[in-house]
Amino acid sequence: MIDARKKRRIVVGDVHGELDIFREIIRNAGLIDTKERWAGGDNILIQTGDVIDRGPRSVDSFDFLRQLQKEAIKTGGEVIRLCGNHELMILQGLFYFTNIVEPYEFADVLRGEISKGDVVASYTDGERLYTHAGLRSSIAERLFDDIKSINPNMNDEDIDLYLLSDYINRIFRASVESGELRQHPIFHIDWSRGGGDPVGGIFWCDFSSISLSEKACDIPQIFGHTPTGKNELKTAHELKLINVDAGMYRLYGGRMVYLEITSEGVLIQHSKKSGDWTMAVLKRK
Repeated sequence: MIDARKKRRIVVGDVHGELDIFREIIRNAGLIDTKERWAGGDNILIQTGDVIDRGPRSVDSFDFLRQLQKEAIKTGGEVIRLCGNHELMILQGLFYFTNIVEPYEFADVLRGEISKGDVVASYTDGERLYTHAGLRSSIAERLFDDIKSINPNMNDEDIDLYLLSDYINRIFRASVESGELRQHPIFHIDWSRGGGDPVGGIFWCDFSSISLSEKACDIPQIFGHTPTGKNELKTAHELKLINVDAGMYRLYGGRMVYLEITSEGVLIQHSKKSGDWTMAVLKRK
């Protein structure tokens, strides 16, 4: 398997049912053709969750990503589908935010996708950790302790991003299968999002809290969840934390922004302003 760091990666934030906007974004990135089929070769598309709700085409957006995931495999590409808090709420039986007509049926489909590993809670390319909302340091410490309890001879230095991401996904799948989707700290909702915990988990953490977290930047991360309110990405700690959710949902501005990471490791922000796509290099290798 080719190292993901040697491939071009496109990272797109929350879709929220805005299928037409999402298609325009990834078409500009060269990932689909005029027939809406995968054209990205061995590129990797990482979508950070919250595909559903708010916008008009939730289920269509979910189905489109699932189809792209199947098509990308044929050319050596990948489509990484992360679970967001809106997908999580559907799994928890909380339907008050959803606009999906048959939420129970959708939840069953989503569980099947998670069971197959097609929808995950975490991903890494070996350089950064990708989740929906970001991993706070206190929850990372809990995860590290859990991993070391399973592997007593292991130290913090032995736990790389691949092991960490895999462990998060193991917790996620087991929780979905058991139906216990609140207990583990990765599911917690913090005070800023109306929850009862001081620290939010990977589905609910707000950018303002993770960017102020003293040690969260110890793990380079890319995530969505918190709309920037501008036609640009939001970053902190010298690009160690990157928020790719600019607000694709039309009532959030219908903003078109995505992050490109080239095969050489160059970080490029792409955004559409006043009808034209522009690009800005954030970091050169």
